[in-house]
Parts: sequence; structure tokens; C-alpha cells
Amino acid sequence: MTPTLPVPGTVFARLALTRCLAPGLAIALAGCASAKPLMAVAAPVGDLRAQPHTTPQPAVHDPLQETQLLYGERVRVLRQQDGWAYVEAVEQPEFTHARRWQGYPGWLPLALLSPWQLLLEPNIVVTEKWAPSWQDPYSMTPSAWRFPLGSRLVASDIGGQLWRVELLDGTMVWMSHRDAQPLAALRELSAPERRRAIVRNASLLVGEPYYWGGRSPGVGVDCSGLVNLSYRSAGVDIPRDAHEQFLRASPVKALQPADLIFLSERGNPQRVVHVLLYAGHGELIEGPGTGSAVRRITVAERFGQSVDWVTSGSVVGDQTVSFGSYIP
Repeated sequence: MTPTLPVPGTVFARLALTRCLAPGLAIALAGCASAKPLMAVAAPVGDLRAQPHTTPQPAVHDPLQETQLLYGERVRVLRQQDGWAYVEAVEQPEFTHARRWQGYPGWLPLALLSPWQLLLEPNIVVTEKWAPSWQDPYSMTPSAWRFPLGSRLVASDIGGQLWRVELLDGTMVWMSHRDAQPLAALRELSAPERRRAIVRNASLLVGEPYYWGGRSPGVGVDCSGLVNLSYRSAGVDIPRDAHEQFLRASPVKALQPADLIFLSERGNPQRVVHVLLYAGHGELIEGPGTGSAVRRITVAERFGQSVDWVTSGSVVGDQTVSFGSYIP
């Protein structure tokens, strides 16, 4: 979508500051001398498009909509054209476009991008649908910035009451402590706690409109965007699309909360086209399709059989069912 909030000024010429990472840093660029520059999204939400100079259409199935990127997400800029950048969204692994694993490819307006600060790794993630911010630590003057669920930010803890967030342009805003969690703490959760966090995040999105390629509250989410966002905001990184989520998930025979149910293309069990999140107690959370909203329903309502009878490998309406998990 086109951001409705002010975007701080960006200077694309500062790309010259991009350099090879020092040895030992977690993210490496292949071939330092020829590495494409890494930038970051400097808007609350940015739409990645299949073609430049196109406008998203959330209310209909928009085949040019690829995915959405949240504030601070990194992209690798491959080329520029008339104020647009063709990029790989490196935080959203994808396989189908080029039949190899890569960052999700597509077009973004250059105005949405800012140089990525190499030494500033995100350390918190927004865990509410939207996190407002203020220009001062006394919450007196609202900031233009608010961050959607799943946004990963660079912040300092101010007395357990506030986060002081450093934006990409170096300015500071303050955010309520309850709106975000430290990534380090989330990654230390036990498996049951992590499962509960993922289901809780997915529950926040119930009622959001289905939006093909959507991955944010407000405008909407698609089935795999719902799953990706629910995991991301619990500190767990998984691929963006349903088929890729299936490819990297560990097969399981019995479902636990936060596990995934994959449905194949009709008559083609090798191609996954839909994903649902198991919420426990015989319930599912899913983005059903264009014109509908994210819903929480029972397995029996969705498949005509109770959870005890729906099994991985079964066929329901010409679609093969598979179960997968990302949590040991």
C-alpha cells in the first residue's frame, strides 16, 4: 500500500557508504567487491510489486502484488528504474520465482528505502497490532510513526516503561514498553511458550481483511502472510509463502498449537497453495480468500471431520492435507 504516514527523508546516494561486513557478523554478503547494496524500508509498510509504477488494489485479487515489507526490513537492491528499485527482500525467503532460494523479488519506490545501518541490529519486535510512538519520553507529543505487528526495531529499554527507538535516519522516538518484546527473550522461550505466543499473535489478526500479498494489520493479510507475521512477531523466522513454508517445515503426524496445516493444489499434491495455523483445542486460524476476513473456526467446520480424523496425507475435496512444524 502507499504509506499514509510521513516518511523521513532518505538519500539514496549514501549507498556509497555500504561496505563489506566485518568477519564474524551474522549477515554476510557474497562477493564483497560485487555485492549489491543493502537498504532498509523506511515506511511503516511497503508493498512489493511485480511491476514498477503500479498501485496495489487490496479489495480484489491483485496478481501484481507480491508481498509487504515492514519498517526496517532489509532488501538487496539489484537495479533501479525511473524512481523504482528492483530488490530482493532478504528477510522473506522464497523459492518459486526462480526455482532457487532467494529473497522475495519485486519492485519498490526508491523513496521508501534508506541506507541500512550495518552496526544497528534490531533487538525488539512489535507484538501488538500497532505500536504508536512519541517525540518525547513523557508521551506528551505524538510522533508521526506507528509500527505494525512484527516490526523489528533498534531500541533501548528505559526503566521497563518505555522503549527509546532509533530510526533509520538517526532520530529517536519513544514507544510503550508493553507494545514490543526483546527478540533475545522471545528466542529463549520454551517450546510451549513459543507456541502460545504464535497463536496469540495470530489471534490478534482475526477479523482483518484477506489481502492477496498482504502482511500487515489494517490493509490485511493473506493465508501465508498471517502465518509468517504470527511467527515473526514471536521471534521465529520462516519463509513467506505457503509452498515455501511447506518445503522448510518438519513433517509431523499429530498437530500441536502453532503447527501448520497445508493444502495442495486440487489434483496436484506436490504444489501447496494454502496454509492454516492450528490454534489448539480443535480450532484453526486462517485467511480464507479474497472477499473474506481472517477467521477462527473448528477443524470440523473447515474439513467436515474432527481434528482426530483429519490426518496428514488425507485428501479433502481433491486437496491433499499435510502437517508441518517449525517448533521442536
